[in-house]
Amino acid sequence: MLSRGDTVVYKCRGIYKVEEIGTLDFSFADRKKKYYTLQSVDDSRDRAYVPTDDETNIRKPVSRQEAMELISRMPEIDVLRVKNEKCREQEYKQCISDYCPENWVKVLKTLYKRTKSRGSITSMDKKYQILLEHALYSEFSFALGIPASEMTRFIADHMGEKTN
Repeated sequence: MLSRGDTVVYKCRGIYKVEEIGTLDFSFADRKKKYYTLQSVDDSRDRAYVPTDDETNIRKPVSRQEAMELISRMPEIDVLRVKNEKCREQEYKQCISDYCPENWVKVLKTLYKRTKSRGSITSMDKKYQILLEHALYSEFSFALGIPASEMTRFIADHMGEKTN
């Protein structure tokens, strides 16, 4: 059970704070259920409502140590092996459906490799690249105390370093 003020990762949408816990006065909401009202840390207009009895779409952010370990392991993380181009988006969705940062890296590496080999990026790949870079960089930014705008350079400088 989360408390007001707790920080969570919501789906692939980034870092949120638990603003309220209680029933919702919306027509779509079950008035018998309690919900977490989540407020995006990055976008004051972005709120999410998650039933307190279903925390499958939220999790605690990675720790500083977990973020550094993942960054150091990035060169070893394999790309997705998409067998059928028609199923590419479905494979991306399936890979990121557990909201695990390591799988976000796997899909991003796949996107980067595919864009490099094609010489251009498809609109679908661009959509997932923007989504996953935001999700990963905002979480790493929170864990490491580094602005998200500096995350690309930070990751490049620290990839492959073993952390203790």
